[in-house]
Amino acid sequence: MKTVSALKHVVAPALAAGVLVTAFAAPAVAQEPPGSTVVRSSGTVSLNARSGVSNYVTVSSASGRLIVEDQSGITAGPGCTRLSSTAAACGATATATRLAFSLGNWSDVLSVGVAVSSSVNAGSGTDVITTGGGNDSVNASDGVGGNDWVTCDGGSSDSAFADPGDSVSRDCERRFPLS
Repeated sequence: MKTVSALKHVVAPALAAGVLVTAFAAPAVAQEPPGSTVVRSSGTVSLNARSGVSNYVTVSSASGRLIVEDQSGITAGPGCTRLSSTAAACGATATATRLAFSLGNWSDVLSVGVAVSSSVNAGSGTDVITTGGGNDSVNASDGVGGNDWVTCDGGSSDSAFADPGDSVSRDCERRFPLS
């Protein structure tokens, strides 16, 4: 009986401490969903940003694969493979025919480092857009002049739609309005 009594003296305080710790433990914090989702359908790779997030998106090629990164987090949808919480591989760069970006309603940065034609809807907010060597179309018009910067690197038939006062580089062959 002395063993049972001694055991009660050891177990009871330990059990009480465990209950006390559990009662005061902080609840789990819900993790924010990634800032964007990327998918590939045939030759088109599309990125859609989640509303209420500032996105920092880069597109590059590594070992022949098209790599899409978003520092606010990325979900790899159909046609893409998750590399990390911020990067996805979306098939062969050589077979990509179009990149499509919908950046959403906050300030965003997009840098395309591949020679694939791009369509960009920058959304509202202060945006910095640099496209690659394809023939690109960029819509940076959000009704607020002077808050967006667009550069079209390469291509021979780039179009940029922006508000008066936005900065649109001369390498965007067609600028609306002309700046």
